[in-house]
Amino acid sequence: MSPLPSTADIAIIGAGAIGCSIAYHLAKRGVKNVVVLERDAIGSGTTSKAAGGIRAQFSTRVEIEFSLASLDFFHRFSDEMGGDCDFREHGYLYCLTSQEQVDRYSRDIELQREMGLDVQMISPDDARAIVPGLYVHDVLAATWGPRDGYAGVNEVVQAYARRARELGVQFCEGTTVTGLDLNGPQVTSIATTEGALAAGLVIDAAGPQAAAVGRMVGIELPVYPRRRHIFVTDDFDGVRHPVPMVQDRGSGFYARSEMRSLLMSPGDAEDVGELTDAPPVDWGRLEETVQKAVKRMPALAEAGIRSAWAGLRPLTPDEHGIIDRMPGLDNMLAAVGFCGHGFQHSPAIGINVAELIIDGRASIDIEPLGLSRFEHGVKPMSDVPEPD
Repeated sequence: MSPLPSTADIAIIGAGAIGCSIAYHLAKRGVKNVVVLERDAIGSGTTSKAAGGIRAQFSTRVEIEFSLASLDFFHRFSDEMGGDCDFREHGYLYCLTSQEQVDRYSRDIELQREMGLDVQMISPDDARAIVPGLYVHDVLAATWGPRDGYAGVNEVVQAYARRARELGVQFCEGTTVTGLDLNGPQVTSIATTEGALAAGLVIDAAGPQAAAVGRMVGIELPVYPRRRHIFVTDDFDGVRHPVPMVQDRGSGFYARSEMRSLLMSPGDAEDVGELTDAPPVDWGRLEETVQKAVKRMPALAEAGIRSAWAGLRPLTPDEHGIIDRMPGLDNMLAAVGFCGHGFQHSPAIGINVAELIIDGRASIDIEPLGLSRFEHGVKPMSDVPEPD
């Protein structure tokens, strides 16, 4: 663990996928005096609870562009980062169970294909051919993105941190931010449990703690932590591996292969109030998960459960992330509220935040992710709700 320095050109609060990616991409662009403040250990927060999914099936242009840039990064990961991120291109399959879903996803696909994605609307029988044993009698159609997949979350985050360190970034683990001192429109100092740090620019990348950091400067960021469960089966050969990411849009259930096991979730998003630490597993959610799993993949009735964890999804009112300068402050910005998509979009977010800081503008149009969209109530960026 690096000791806390007295000054930094840029201080990043949070060493999850977003904070580590921003640090790496800033350092890659030549910014030298970057300090990352992490209250626990690198990647130990909500990032460590992610399912690792990587997809391009989004409903907004900015998020599809994030996906394209991020997929490009994951494909060249070993060359750029010097290690393997275990990226597996096993696809995403969405099961649609209402005509409203079919209509909305059809409009999604028009935009996705316009932007060059290999995404198809397929029949229930075609979906069952991809995942043998899938129950499709109530499925009207499915969407299939064969280029989607998943990667190793810890491998990616630790690679960001390793490469950032090699480029001069300091990571101060076990360092909790306790306050931010202001002088007019300037954040002048960051108070921490290890002392004070003066920074030229402060970035809130604190995930579920983002709103708490915002309150330190009197700004109420609309980021709300919600508990999400994941259960992992014992090794199970009752399905044909690898199972792509299968999502039931009717119930919210999703599952994918994890080696010879199945990783699965009921798709819950439970309000936990002000809780910002890792929440405990509510084993009462297991029955709900099993019921949803067996309905969509009947063979799972014979699977045992090996482990489980619960994480926090930092949700916003419209379920899209926030990248913006903090209103009224000259030297603070936020990259928060990515609603469970932060890991998969972390390469693009890191690249574009670095561009925003260094070049004054991002290469992707991130204006739709600005805070101003919440000024007069929530206006959806798209009339198509997000899949996750």
